Amino acid sequence: MSSNLNMSVRTSDLAVLQGVLDDAGYDCTSSLADPKYYNVAVRLLFKLYHDGMTSPAALSIELSRHFGKTPLPSKSSAEFEKNRKRMQGIRSAIEVRSPTGA
Repeated sequence: MSSNLNMSVRTSDLAVLQGVLDDAGYDCTSSLADPKYYNVAVRLLFKLYHDGMTSPAALSIELSRHFGKTPLPSKSSAEFEKNRKRMQGIRSAIEVRSPTGA
């Protein structure tokens, strides 16, 4: 398996990826100081971008998560919990009212 990335990227796309790297602190000085992390960051961004993630904000979040800078939420969202219960067949608590309205 080759470690070379063989994909074509438009100049505008490259500018977006470079902006994400710059905002995350991966500039020319950090790449010289520690090229290993810079190369991993670049490969990750190219892979995510190639897979369809084009939002600079989403790319920044994934880059931070990969390097452990952004903690994952400790509590699931309400929608996630609702969908999880549906998939597992767990019924939500339903308020039962008497037919007389009392």
